[in-house]
Amino acid sequence: MKFYFIVPNEKVLPSRELLKKLGKIGQIKIIKHSGRLRDIKQLISDPEDKILAVDPDSFDWDLDAESVKAFPGVKAIMTSSTSFDWLKPQLLKKLGITACNVPGFSLDAVAEYAVAMAIEVSRRLPMVIKNKWKINFEVSKPILLKDKTAGIIGLGRIGKRMAEICQGIDMKVIYWSKSSRDNRFKKVKLDELFKTSDVIMPALVENAETKKIITKKLFDSMKKSAVLVGINRVKAIWDENYILEKVKKGEIAGYAMEGDNAKEPSAYEGNVWAVPPIAWYTQESLDNLMKIWVENMIAFAKGKPQNVVN
Repeated sequence: MKFYFIVPNEKVLPSRELLKKLGKIGQIKIIKHSGRLRDIKQLISDPEDKILAVDPDSFDWDLDAESVKAFPGVKAIMTSSTSFDWLKPQLLKKLGITACNVPGFSLDAVAEYAVAMAIEVSRRLPMVIKNKWKINFEVSKPILLKDKTAGIIGLGRIGKRMAEICQGIDMKVIYWSKSSRDNRFKKVKLDELFKTSDVIMPALVENAETKKIITKKLFDSMKKSAVLVGINRVKAIWDENYILEKVKKGEIAGYAMEGDNAKEPSAYEGNVWAVPPIAWYTQESLDNLMKIWVENMIAFAKGKPQNVVN
């Protein structure tokens, strides 16, 4: 078994210790690449069984999965991210190729960052910044999150951690989840969550199903004093332009957004807090990511695949 690491640069590779551990299982190949998968000719000429360990930035988060047909011996494709929709997992399944992700590697980091975003937008920090770092006592006042209601959409690893942190600062926590349950928090219907929450934070995987869950009708049911928090790719499940328009009109109190398209606060009208997509980025998260990524490869090579997404 060969392990092909396809990465934009060597800085995003596992540590020497982890590579040494993987090297005991099979041969390691490293390809520095940015572009389409079909352009990697080296994979065409190698007939041996192989696992492709891919960094999403090498493919701009959009794998041309059909190109795998031209590569002999590919048994699995393993992303170094939690998000896996960009791999086209169902297409890979039809081709007989296993797809694996790295779940939960940054759950603490992302959850902490999301709650920090909620605090900042609730304190109306964007408005203070736009007012040259001065408080404007004539506009609506910042709110304290203590004793307010946090509505968590999705109670997977990250959603559950968000709920725990919110509960830890004395917020009331309600949640909606299709399958997960946790008696520490109150489960409600989605329309009730939107109507009653002071802070709404989704923690759902982006896919065709979740994109249909959050509608404009739900946004329209929110309290005028409520805020929304959108973390990076999770934002794909809702209409961000519609949210920004509601903030602009004062129909909701604010929106905190994280992602590649985030601009300076001055670029938005109203209480919009835009931050770069680095919620996951801590040393602990990076170490955990690489560990799970390599463990996925070893497990598959030993015939016991883990974190399979298709």
